[in-house]
Amino acid sequence: MLPSPRRPYTILHTESSLGWGGQERRILAEAGVMRQRGHRVLLACDPRGELFLRARAEGLPVMSLTFGGWRNLKAGLALCRFIRKKSVDILNTHSSLDSWVGLLARKFLKEPPRLVRTRHLSTPVKNNWPTRGLYQAADAIITTGQATKELLERRLGVPGSRIFSIPTGVSLTEFVPGEADAALRARLKIPPQAYIWGTVAVLRSWKGHLYLLEAFKELVAAGAQAFLVVVGRGPYREVIKEKMATLGIQEWVRLVGYQDRVAPWLALMDAVILASYANEGVPQALVQALAMGKPVVGTTVGGIPEVVIPGETGLLVSPRDPQALAQAMRHLMAHPEDGFAWGRRGRELVLENFSLEQMAAAVETVYDGAWEKGRGG
Repeated sequence: MLPSPRRPYTILHTESSLGWGGQERRILAEAGVMRQRGHRVLLACDPRGELFLRARAEGLPVMSLTFGGWRNLKAGLALCRFIRKKSVDILNTHSSLDSWVGLLARKFLKEPPRLVRTRHLSTPVKNNWPTRGLYQAADAIITTGQATKELLERRLGVPGSRIFSIPTGVSLTEFVPGEADAALRARLKIPPQAYIWGTVAVLRSWKGHLYLLEAFKELVAAGAQAFLVVVGRGPYREVIKEKMATLGIQEWVRLVGYQDRVAPWLALMDAVILASYANEGVPQALVQALAMGKPVVGTTVGGIPEVVIPGETGLLVSPRDPQALAQAMRHLMAHPEDGFAWGRRGRELVLENFSLEQMAAAVETVYDGAWEKGRGG
């Protein structure tokens, strides 16, 4: 007989990714806030990944596990032993490889934990029987945006009642409206009167940096007193630098790399822009910017329209459209009163819907439902 439902849960998050982006940040933030709410939180992740190191640094118990290739069976057995030893209640998987290993591990357990699969990106999933089986085996599925939920329903036939859209929450104490750091502006050699556009994203092709640079070129060519600050690191850095050189805009663009504390950089920006053309849930960078009272410009991709509400928190444009991006940017520069009003409304939107505590409470509700489902409730 299965044990009675209980709080707190023992929660095990698995992640096979080696990167450090929005997905991995969400896992760590969620683990932290759930621990504060009294749950026992464990992680199993690849020791080569940054999540492994950061989780350890924050004092979270972390199992070292390599998920992929021919080691799947070995990884499944190791995960099985860990789950049994730690009496895990909820197994929350995050990427494809660790989801397969998690499913395998459950096969060896007489009383397996409830299985919750979090889908972070709006990338189209394969519509085949292995993928359908993987998602349908989950007791519940969490997505980081409504668009991703609808995608899974449409492509895989998973009932919407088993999929829950829970956007990533932000810290309302870390991301607050505040004055820009004049010393940081001076360090970047940006004149006091210049308008600062900013973007915060991993430097990947689908984040749309090249389209943003083309749009920014139009502003510079028209004589606008504007600078662009690009925060982030990634495999596309050299491509971006080459594009800047081709367009002749190096003088007005600052590539500042990865910043562990992003709030001071957002404070520096007059407006924040994300030019992605694929794969987005509800982007954390845009929610953080809104929390700080910044107007935002985004594309009609994934979950971006859930936070970029035209004429209310910012402006939306079609993806891969530099002219539309430039037009939106010109509007905000010409109408600062709109920017201030949209920033205030954006802050209100985050307070109403996107705090870390609201995210954690919603995740707890999903876990409760998964627990009851496992009991036949």
